[in-house]
Amino acid sequence: MSKVWRELADPKKHLDFMKSFNEGGVPVEAANDNLLEKWVYFADVHNFTFQFSSLDQVRECKIYFSKLTLPSTREAGPHLEHYWHAWFSKLPKGMSRKARREKVIKALDQILNEWG
Repeated sequence: MSKVWRELADPKKHLDFMKSFNEGGVPVEAANDNLLEKWVYFADVHNFTFQFSSLDQVRECKIYFSKLTLPSTREAGPHLEHYWHAWFSKLPKGMSRKARREKVIKALDQILNEWG
């Protein structure tokens, strides 16, 4: 069973793994205004926790997992160093199997339906 939740964005606690090619991620951006709430969204699927700093990232991940043939991990990003990889290159082994992809898509749909 997948679990989804959201938390208020805290740059000291949350990292953005999809925005850059940094191995450890970059701190999420805090809201510019104290009256606006910025959220970080989570989906725990098959003992792996996806973390998104925006609903656009959730949509991007859903598009990725909706593809029948997943793109090569060698296509995107700078090729200056051997350890710079796109976010989907860092997923655990087996996450792209059909049954698991369907569960990921279901969890992402749940996030979008509740908060999108």
